[in-house]
Amino acid sequence: MASSWSQCPPFEFSSKYYHVAGDGGGCVRQTSFFGGKPVLNQGVGYSVILGFGAFFAVFTSFLVWLEKRYVGSKHTSEWFNTAGRNVKTGLIASVIVSQWTWAATILQSSNVAWEYGVSGPFWYASGATIQVLLFGIIAIEIKRKAPHAHTVCEIVKARWGTAAHIVFLSFCFLTNIIVTAMLLLGGSAVVNALTGVNIYAASFLIPLGVIVYTLAGGLKATFLASYIHSVIVHVVLVIFVYLVYIASSELGSPSIVYNRLVELASKSRICKEPVSHHGQSCGPASGNYKGSYLTMLSSGGLVFGIINIVGNFGTVFVDNGYWVSAIAAWPSSTHKGYLLGGLVWFAVPFSLATSLGLGALALDLPITESEASRGLVPPATAIALMGKGGSVLLLTMLFMAVTSAGSSELIAVSSLCTYDIYRTYINPEASGKKILQVSRGVILAFGCFMGMLAVILNKAGVSLGWMYLAMGVSIVGCVLGIITWLSVTKIEYGRVNLDTTGRNAPMLSGNLVSILTGGAIHAICSFLSPQNYDWGTTKKITVVEKEKSDLPAEEYKEEKLLRAKAWIVKWGVGFTVVIVLLWPLLTLPAGDFSLGYFTFWAVIAIAWGTIGSIAIIALPIVESWETIRSVILGMFTNDRLMEKVEEMNLRLHTIMLAIPESEKIYLLEKEKAKRKEASEQETSFSAVGQA
Repeated sequence: MASSWSQCPPFEFSSKYYHVAGDGGGCVRQTSFFGGKPVLNQGVGYSVILGFGAFFAVFTSFLVWLEKRYVGSKHTSEWFNTAGRNVKTGLIASVIVSQWTWAATILQSSNVAWEYGVSGPFWYASGATIQVLLFGIIAIEIKRKAPHAHTVCEIVKARWGTAAHIVFLSFCFLTNIIVTAMLLLGGSAVVNALTGVNIYAASFLIPLGVIVYTLAGGLKATFLASYIHSVIVHVVLVIFVYLVYIASSELGSPSIVYNRLVELASKSRICKEPVSHHGQSCGPASGNYKGSYLTMLSSGGLVFGIINIVGNFGTVFVDNGYWVSAIAAWPSSTHKGYLLGGLVWFAVPFSLATSLGLGALALDLPITESEASRGLVPPATAIALMGKGGSVLLLTMLFMAVTSAGSSELIAVSSLCTYDIYRTYINPEASGKKILQVSRGVILAFGCFMGMLAVILNKAGVSLGWMYLAMGVSIVGCVLGIITWLSVTKIEYGRVNLDTTGRNAPMLSGNLVSILTGGAIHAICSFLSPQNYDWGTTKKITVVEKEKSDLPAEEYKEEKLLRAKAWIVKWGVGFTVVIVLLWPLLTLPAGDFSLGYFTFWAVIAIAWGTIGSIAIIALPIVESWETIRSVILGMFTNDRLMEKVEEMNLRLHTIMLAIPESEKIYLLEKEKAKRKEASEQETSFSAVGQA
């Protein structure tokens, strides 16, 4: 039935989501944005999953082949798992951004914006940036104290022995499983909602292309793919940010978004059913100052921020993927790569959720709590603003995030299984060839397991939001954290299930007890029984294949690494204080944001997203330009010269077999003259190329 404007709330921009009830019951709100109907057909979904998967599998493998042929990379087990330990700042930063951009970064960040307003994107971004900034200190310490390590657990075993090694190995695997689960839960849910592709089929097909190129090129292939993924993610990010605040006919300016958020908080809604227990899109934001979506004075936002900070320390510091990236980095690039990566990554949840999350509120989209929990706030906004084109862009962005972070998890698990299980406990004398076989076998096995894990969790009803909040819950800290989590759930809500355990109070309690207990035990034991360890055993970790390194000796000089450590401590801790303490404290006097204050806030989101995108796209190209140039020149010059040399060698061999011994000396001298001529031609070609 058509809407009757006189009977609907005086909220003009949302009139299309209301209609008059047939029984004359007044204005009734549409109860679901998606309504169970996909926006795109299944063909589009399968095209994105299989098409992009095949493209990256072929293209990334081709790039690895080019590097091998024209740069001279040797595909040993060391190269496969450490990328030669010479990756520069721009590519490391790009890898960190790509690796840390999960499905949750795109989806859950907008969900908390929809729940808490402007505080949600800020606490998501700041609460998950500081871990990357601070990990830069660990990255430098790896270069100082374990220069030949392959995994974090390898360092743990050399430092604390077998018992600690097994404990850390268990938690590392658990971290990889949780992260993988979040990637595929969010990815499969959005693919299913937008295209109707079977959610279980999506769970298995999404990792397919990742498995192929990771098998082919190892860590370097994942780095190259991560860069391409980062480029696509940031291009789409900038499109959405500019669409919401500059270009859209529905919104198009900070003032329009501001006015609609103010009106949304002030109006009383007539809803067929509450959209969430907070009352989103039906009135004021519960727990916020004056019910406003335009304030940092949000109890829900602050609680989420604390949970986010605690949980993400675990998923960075216990994820072997970040240790592997640090191991792969050029020593003098390590700290800079992590700092730049953290600052650029900040823009992904902050700028994107400030756009798509607040955009969903400003458009008053009828998103249900179930849809939001599954990560469907951003696609709803994209569809409302751009139609099917928006859904395709969001789907592409999400696929890039899921596959890139997924490839990092594959390498992380592969390294742990290869070096910490196979080489440590099964075959300590394993050759490089055997190590390489095991690495590839684990990648294939864990890739298949990823799909099965997502199916199991979907069957159990576990959502992206629940998994994200639960990820922060030492052995004692873990046990006490789980006990606290479940006890608070029972006390607060009287029952323990997926719904109640996923709420803020139990998650906050469990996360805090876990991290504070573990930290307290560590501090007390360290003060009571200091070991004054010299890290001699970690420096004795050996490589499998000993090859000539292209790293200058001064890269590992203690003085240089100590200067790098001082630099990252200063800037890493400094930025942590700014984005976790100073920034939120400075917003408190503003209370409920004015139009000018919110406009300034939106400008920061636009600028940060734009500048960060330019930096992460341009810097890797600038730093790798000599390598790119060598490959291009090699493709157009060296192949021809090598063919000529091979022809001459074949002709010489044939001649030498056919002629008498007395004439061989003369012909050898003649052939040497021809080789000299060929060498002069090669020099000439190179000169032309350089010109």
